[in-house]
Amino acid sequence: MAGESALKRTGKRFLAWTPAAFRTGKFQTVPFLIVLFFVGLAVWDAAVAASHAEKTSEERPVVRFVQFNGVDSLSPSEIKKIMKTREKRFRWFGGSPLDPEVLEEDLRRIERYYQSQGFYDARVVSHKLTPLVGGEVILEIAIEEGDPLVVSSVRLTINGQTTGPWHDDVIALMPLKPGDRFTTSGYRDIEKVLLRFFAEWGYPKTEVSLKARLDKGAHRAEVEAAVNTGAVCRFGPVTIEGNHRVDDAIILRELTLREGDRFKASKIQESQKRLFDLRLFQFVDLQVKGLEGEQTDLPIHILVKEAKKQTVRFGVGYGSEDRLRAQLGHEIRNFLGDARSLQLNAKASSLVQLVEGRFIQPYPLSLRNTSFVATGGVTREDQEAFENEKIYVSSQLDHGLFDRVQVHVGHRLEMNRLLDVSAVAADDDVDQEREEYYISSIFGGLSYRVLDDPLNPTRGVQFINTAEWGSRGLGSEVDFVKLTLEGRGYVPLERFGVMALRLRWGGIRELEDTSRVPVFKRFFSGGSNSVRGYPYQQLGPLDRDGDPYGGLTLVEGNADWRFPIRNSWEGVLFFDFGNVYKQSYEIVMDELKYTVGGGLRYQTPIGPVRLDVGYQLNPPDDPPFNRYQIHVSIGQAF
Repeated sequence: MAGESALKRTGKRFLAWTPAAFRTGKFQTVPFLIVLFFVGLAVWDAAVAASHAEKTSEERPVVRFVQFNGVDSLSPSEIKKIMKTREKRFRWFGGSPLDPEVLEEDLRRIERYYQSQGFYDARVVSHKLTPLVGGEVILEIAIEEGDPLVVSSVRLTINGQTTGPWHDDVIALMPLKPGDRFTTSGYRDIEKVLLRFFAEWGYPKTEVSLKARLDKGAHRAEVEAAVNTGAVCRFGPVTIEGNHRVDDAIILRELTLREGDRFKASKIQESQKRLFDLRLFQFVDLQVKGLEGEQTDLPIHILVKEAKKQTVRFGVGYGSEDRLRAQLGHEIRNFLGDARSLQLNAKASSLVQLVEGRFIQPYPLSLRNTSFVATGGVTREDQEAFENEKIYVSSQLDHGLFDRVQVHVGHRLEMNRLLDVSAVAADDDVDQEREEYYISSIFGGLSYRVLDDPLNPTRGVQFINTAEWGSRGLGSEVDFVKLTLEGRGYVPLERFGVMALRLRWGGIRELEDTSRVPVFKRFFSGGSNSVRGYPYQQLGPLDRDGDPYGGLTLVEGNADWRFPIRNSWEGVLFFDFGNVYKQSYEIVMDELKYTVGGGLRYQTPIGPVRLDVGYQLNPPDDPPFNRYQIHVSIGQAF
């Protein structure tokens, strides 16, 4: 049968491709099984697609490529987005048979789309199918765009006046200006822009009247916008509904609006976000009353639905570095009132075991945009270079300095006990087993984040800067200063996916009488979330047995091209570089290590499940590890 032959052929290709290291069992069993699971899904999908293509190739062709002729002013990728006829992205993935009725509707949809973009003379001249192998075709569509309608003038009147203090600012914000191509979306957005502008200045009852004179023969468009602002409005009394355990005072103090203040639309949105950020409510809605009448003091009605008092979370997962991992969390919201929160967490994996408690007090000493956080716990680290037990307590203040800018400062007290030290530095100035370290340090940091999705960002930037200072004056047995700087950026590439970039630097300096920073405070690199061509923590200084002992300077950089494949599948090609250096603030460009690789992502509600394969371009001499590295984890690398 056709399906059986496709499956057999795909299986033979897979066996021929499979590296000998897989067949001889040199890779660890569990990671190999997970890799095999990913490959199995891809093979099955390929077999189904191949079988489907064989069955349908004799009936209806499959569109491999869509090409346009005569398209100069618009983006072909944007035109493809409005079509229901889709390209087959890759040889082994996707591909639906061409539906002639859907294609005809697509051709009409293209003409309507051109008209919405100001090309009222545009038409689809012809289309044809050019055969390829295996029942696939190239769909070629010829388009005559014609000349677009251009905005010749924009006339704005505000309360009957053609000039005034607002006119220049409003004209600058208008989505259509003289010389622009007249588009339907731009014309409709004029009203939205005007209403938003005047609502920020205290005129939420503004009325907008739009007119457009289109001269299709002369390809000109004249736009008129008449604005009647109405009376200045102010915030009226605030009423609250739906809260039972949360006091009104807690809700009122989060509001950025006050009764009697001049109306400002952004304060409604800011207040709603602040209430959500309390994590006390499942639902928050701020309604402005009195917009239809003549009153100028507009009441605000807040409708909330409270979240559960307590939440218990449990999760398990697997990663190629920490193996099987589990997490248990218990949170008590509005603990003892005043929006306090108490969190108890336990985590366990082959690398880290932790039990921690966290207490959060908002508005300490009535400070706005500020929270006091107290944390304490016990943790054990079983790293490649050492095993360490730590008991710690810390307290810090978190403050929202500006929009999207957060700062924090605090104090941490640790008692560390090294249970085992595997790595031995070349200078023999090594950490000793059973050695104890008391560290008292002040820490702080600043972060800026504008991301569209914290789990799987596709647009935005993020900066994270932290500093820690330990001193004998604070009661510490180790004197040091530790700095880390990190920046991330995400650039959308339309239908081609996302370009993600990351750069990180870290430095440690010994202070006063300290000659050696203990191993658990040093930098390590390599692994699924840093330089993916290297095993976990194996990039940097190694002893004669191949064990890492860390360094005092860290440099890491990553560039990911994440592109869609099919449905929930995503591919990635990446380039990583970095290294760890023994000396403080030392960067030797010639010693940077470079890796390239690729991987797969499968999107889930908790983030993408990922498989990455990295390859070292300039490996160290006689490395105790393979030049290829496989990483399996949950979530993007950064």
